[in-house]
Amino acid sequence: MLNRNNLKLIQGVLALVLVSAVLVPSLATAADDKPLGVIDSRRIMEEYEAAKDAQAQYQKFLRELEIEVTEKEKEITNLMEEIESQKLLLGEEALRAKLQVFEQKKAEYFTFQESIEQRAEAEFNTKVTPITDQIITIVERLGKEKGFGLIVDRATLNVLYLDDALDLTNDVLSALAKGEE
Repeated sequence: MLNRNNLKLIQGVLALVLVSAVLVPSLATAADDKPLGVIDSRRIMEEYEAAKDAQAQYQKFLRELEIEVTEKEKEITNLMEEIESQKLLLGEEALRAKLQVFEQKKAEYFTFQESIEQRAEAEFNTKVTPITDQIITIVERLGKEKGFGLIVDRATLNVLYLDDALDLTNDVLSALAKGEE
């Protein structure tokens, strides 16, 4: 079932993808004494309207999925309780028919459960991935234009000391606001 921990895991993976896309090509040039640049992807996702909207749509989708799960679970529970309360009153044929319906509903529920992860991932890829791709494109462009050898996402890496003058978050937000890539 999808919950906040799963969402945080998805966000962590997203942040790791962002960092990897920036760090891997930049590591080779970092040795050339180029400056370090920093962005804060968490702040970008909180402040950039398109990202907030995409996340809100994704959250709404997850809530709708949770409602579907709850309804299906309730349906199975009610059917099980009905069978339990009536099993002594029902004839063998009627009990077998109800048990068959119960098993069918249970199988449908498990199939539904298996599809949830795929549906959530597809929705995430539709809503959030284009925003992260845009951010990665802007970060790569800024890195080249400003001569940075390395740009780090402070939201996903442990940073012990950081000069705030190196933070490119405002530049990324500005570029996003202008619709740049």
